[in-house]
Amino acid sequence: MPRTLRVCAVAAVVLAGLSLPVLAAGEEEGAEDQYEQGALDFLSYCAPCHGRSGEGNGPVAAELVKKPADLTTIARRNGGIFPQDAVRKRIDGRALPPAHGTSDMPVWGYWFKLQANAAGMLQEDQVDAEAEVKERIDRLVDYLVSIQK
Repeated sequence: MPRTLRVCAVAAVVLAGLSLPVLAAGEEEGAEDQYEQGALDFLSYCAPCHGRSGEGNGPVAAELVKKPADLTTIARRNGGIFPQDAVRKRIDGRALPPAHGTSDMPVWGYWFKLQANAAGMLQEDQVDAEAEVKERIDRLVDYLVSIQK
């Protein structure tokens, strides 16, 4: 089996095993609930490559050509400032310029939108689906801010 297919297969198995339920659109969340949902999304979608601690040592990391980034040092690598907008765009992945080539990580914005639609939103409800994607990515960014060293 080619390396790329093997990595995708391993990632799919890990993601399937780590998939956790997300809050349905429209449910009210407190700050603690939002943090917990960000942590759950991190464990489901980021930890397979970046590790539970975010240090780039997840179970899929050894199979990747490029080592996943240590997400606990984003602020340190950016002069002590956490670049929230840049991180948000990187997680979403849908706005990366084609000139930059392919992304080293999945385009989570597409995946989260697909999940929002599958969770009962009609295809016509794209505004609501996009709002759910933005909220999930915002929660992931808030979680990443909380694990900075």
